[in-house]
Amino acid sequence: MPVVPELIGLAGGAVAWEAVDALARPRRGLFGGSRAAIPGRAIVFLLLLGAWLGLFGRFWFALVASLVTLAILVAISNAKRRSLYEPLVFSDFAFILPMLRHPSLFYIERREGLALIGIMALLVAVIAAWVGLEPRSIPMPVQLTLLAAEAALLGLATFAVPWPKALTFADPCDPRDTVRRFGLALSLPTAWLRWRGEGRRPLPAPSAVEAREDVDAVIVVQSESFMDLRRIGIATALPEFDRLKPRALAHGLLEVPCFGAYTLRPEISAITGLGAAEQSFDGLHPYLRPQRFAPASLATTLKLEGWRTIFLHPYDETFFRRREAIPALGFERFIGQRDLPEAERSGYYISDAAVAGVIEAELRRARVDGVRLFLVCVTMEAHDPFRPGRVPGKDEPLQQYLHHIGHADAMLARLAAHFDSAAERVLLAFYGDHAPVLQEVDPERERRTDFMVLECGRAAPAGGGHGPVQWRPEQINRYIRSWLGGTSEGH
Repeated sequence: MPVVPELIGLAGGAVAWEAVDALARPRRGLFGGSRAAIPGRAIVFLLLLGAWLGLFGRFWFALVASLVTLAILVAISNAKRRSLYEPLVFSDFAFILPMLRHPSLFYIERREGLALIGIMALLVAVIAAWVGLEPRSIPMPVQLTLLAAEAALLGLATFAVPWPKALTFADPCDPRDTVRRFGLALSLPTAWLRWRGEGRRPLPAPSAVEAREDVDAVIVVQSESFMDLRRIGIATALPEFDRLKPRALAHGLLEVPCFGAYTLRPEISAITGLGAAEQSFDGLHPYLRPQRFAPASLATTLKLEGWRTIFLHPYDETFFRRREAIPALGFERFIGQRDLPEAERSGYYISDAAVAGVIEAELRRARVDGVRLFLVCVTMEAHDPFRPGRVPGKDEPLQQYLHHIGHADAMLARLAAHFDSAAERVLLAFYGDHAPVLQEVDPERERRTDFMVLECGRAAPAGGGHGPVQWRPEQINRYIRSWLGGTSEGH
């Protein structure tokens, strides 16, 4: 094939690739960010170009398809960052099937879905027409050789090459800074390479717990989007949370590793006691490889000591791959939405009141059976989206959120009262998973949630702990472990 036009196109495509990648937010200038990342982005461009060329054998189509692919990823990343304060990360590709099963959770309604289908159909038509019009640039044997070479490189990257940290450009604790310094095109594959490589090494595991004998249960409630908006000047009625603060062993603000979504991130930290730095790239989506977290799971430890371990989440158990992850983490029973067909709903989801009833019933059953109970509950009632018609008489998203968060407040009080009267000693940890996606909540200003740890039951000592503190989710786990061991030095 002629060489000069293709070389000119290749050079122009490389500049265009840099320009498109520079549109990813947080923004950087053209050829900006880390200078060391420029050749890395060029390599990603050439690899993607080679993949399209290997598939279709047409240079100009492959060049444009590579740029369009990056443009689509940048658009998705920027849209995600506007909503969730985080750019696209490699583990987000695991949400493709959940998005198809539950489009409303991703704000994809019928109109948006039809638009996406139309866009995809148009792209397929354009691809078919272009391939039909552009002559083949390379013969079929070369095309097949190129495909084989790309597949071999992918296989080496996936299974054979232990990519050193110095050759990858991604920070698992700060995807925003990674994109700003190195670009989206480089951060996605290199983070995936690091994730693959880290799978060969075990995660740290906390020391074993010898649980005290005078405990009936440990109940952990991760309350959907629970946040006291009074910190940002919005009147919020949380009378029960305020009333219980003086008797709490610990309470305060929770610095969570997410905003508006990714419930599983604080969830896994509270279950294992591992922070974001310890989890590294597995922390972006812990349930892709839950077996790595199993040795650190408090459920695994307590199950070995004869405790009954239950995970309660009133939603689709396949979401976030919980159906595979929860048993791997040591929970012998998973109570999901399909187990609660008659449960009361509030808004779109099973209500916090119904969930409280399930927790009470499980505690009664455990006491009758003479076993101690470790139960982790992840509520759903206050989950977005907030749209007109969700709550009768309240069409504004903020008012709907405050309506649901009032039910979470009542759930906390109901559980504390029930444990006080129905058991000898129960530790109750209650916290918000992330701030809500509301126009009034600016993640640059405030994205911490609120938490409380209570000792309940007839034998529980009166009085509380210290003043308000700021924790991370893993510190709740560490506090529980220390309390079970007879101390209160988990923070």
